[in-house]
Amino acid sequence: MPGKRSAYASTTLVFQAATVTLLLALSLSAPAAAQVRLIMGTTSSKASAEGVTGDKFAELVKQKTNGEVTIEVHYGSLGAEAALAEAVMSGAVDFGNMAGSNATRFSNAYLVFDLPFLFKNYDNMLKALDGPIGRKAIAQFEADTGLKVLMPISLGSGRDIQTRNKQLKVPADIKGLKIRAVATPVDVGTFKAWGANPTPLADFGQLYTALQQGVLDGEGISIGAVLAAKHYEVIKYNLRIDYQMLFTQLFVNAKKFSSLSAAHQKALLEAAEETKQWEYAYARTDLRDRAVRELGTLGVTIYTPTPEEYAQWASIREQVWKDVAAQLGARLDLNLARQLYEQQD
Repeated sequence: MPGKRSAYASTTLVFQAATVTLLLALSLSAPAAAQVRLIMGTTSSKASAEGVTGDKFAELVKQKTNGEVTIEVHYGSLGAEAALAEAVMSGAVDFGNMAGSNATRFSNAYLVFDLPFLFKNYDNMLKALDGPIGRKAIAQFEADTGLKVLMPISLGSGRDIQTRNKQLKVPADIKGLKIRAVATPVDVGTFKAWGANPTPLADFGQLYTALQQGVLDGEGISIGAVLAAKHYEVIKYNLRIDYQMLFTQLFVNAKKFSSLSAAHQKALLEAAEETKQWEYAYARTDLRDRAVRELGTLGVTIYTPTPEEYAQWASIREQVWKDVAAQLGARLDLNLARQLYEQQD
């Protein structure tokens, strides 16, 4: 019996060793999980809302896929928003961003959101984007472009007006000034109604130089963008007015998204939702509030109009809405605009 037991134990050890060797060989020969490398373009700097959103999203996607999906983020180097959107549509780039106000070249989806003095505060706009009206607009944008919107990107605040050499308090102060406008009927019409000379300039990257050289007297961007893009070096005054509650969005080529595995698609969607919640808070604190604190130390005078002064700026609302509706016809739903305005607290 001892001899048999010894022989049995010896056979068992040999079998176990062979099994371990086989499993090790199989693990070494098994193909590694497919690596997916994707390219994202942003139209602004690494410190911008688009830049920090891209970085956070890429970080979360890498975590959620255990490194199987990596996203390479390029900051302000793959073209202006329209060119970047076209690159994503064609599949040359996988992810991109574009402001709602610039989307009119491709879709009518966000025309209502573009109207001046539509929202009484910035959070109301974010609630509308995340609600039924916003979801319907996003679905229209996706159908028109072949892009899949992953999340809106908050800028923390709306458009202010920045000027090189003249402080603005009331609309009379802006008359005749050359102000960069987004090339849309809404933005151009808004500045015309105030008596300014709106000058469309599509490429945000060219705006700094245009202000520096005096080609433009001012611009209309968010206060957070002034800090992130270092426009405090070329402007001296910022009028806190939030005349248009602009936003941007992160999107992906829809065909590229569909080509990913179900697990990777799920990871992207979860990462986008987590990034959105994080970015909404970041935009309020690190973009808007920090800009208000720091720009004063960088030589920028920030002026908040009195209620009476603000009423003068906002007095153009109905006229601009009607003028833009006359130009755009059925493309712009003024009834929807009034519904959005009246349902706010």
